Amino acid sequence: MDKEELLDMSPAEFRSMARRGEWTSDTVGKIARGYVNANLAIVPQDVAFEFLLFCTRNPAPCPVIDVTEPGNPHPSEMVAKEADLRTDLPRYRVFENGELIDEPTDIKKYWRDDLVAFLMGCSLSFEWVLEAVNIHFRLIGDFFTSVPCIPAGPFHGPIVASCRVFENSDLAVRALQVSSRHPSMHGAPIHIGDPAAIGITDLSKPDAFAPDPPARLPEPGETIMFWAAGVTPQAVALQAKLPFIITHKAGHMFIGDQLAQEQAAL
Repeated sequence: MDKEELLDMSPAEFRSMARRGEWTSDTVGKIARGYVNANLAIVPQDVAFEFLLFCTRNPAPCPVIDVTEPGNPHPSEMVAKEADLRTDLPRYRVFENGELIDEPTDIKKYWRDDLVAFLMGCSLSFEWVLEAVNIHFRLIGDFFTSVPCIPAGPFHGPIVASCRVFENSDLAVRALQVSSRHPSMHGAPIHIGDPAAIGITDLSKPDAFAPDPPARLPEPGETIMFWAAGVTPQAVALQAKLPFIITHKAGHMFIGDQLAQEQAAL
């Protein structure tokens, strides 16, 4: 299947492909052009309220778009019809006591009747919108910052931020305007300019969740912008040493049935 066929694929077609194990690599800018990408975090019911409270207190990194009933692996139909969160992402991450123990292509063997799944918006969704209005940028990667989340129960840790570079300030301003209309996809950037101001000392070294080499680094005259990232719950899992949590693997997203532009705030 060529690049255009993948981009023209419907979300349901892609979820079926992932469910069959026919796509196990990342989805970034490759699948179902224009549709919502979502981050995933799955926690036991006994901490689900506290995790929801954590998300409510930290809407920039954790903008909740759906929560399942305990033991139910299916999101609501308004998010994705007939989807199964145990199988419909290309790859997952399983943590025990703050340690990564597995990166499976499905989580059937880990699923339990007490698990609650959270789908959270992703900035990869508004990237489709930026592309549609010819706002070009380079995605450098995800970085741990020195900006703390507001804790809730056992959930605490730093915000992880995604870094994008724009050739000039005009494009950066337009990107700010577009992203601000999408609070369910992390909304406006949390920082513009000097990475060191939020604790990032080396843009050539994205964090361990996204180990791919970064794009061409910023050059004089370019604008650097940082958005809160949906891998923040993984940072929380590491720092809080939660007994058990499942997340998506960074860049291996759940793709819902809504177009990103449909979720824009009016």
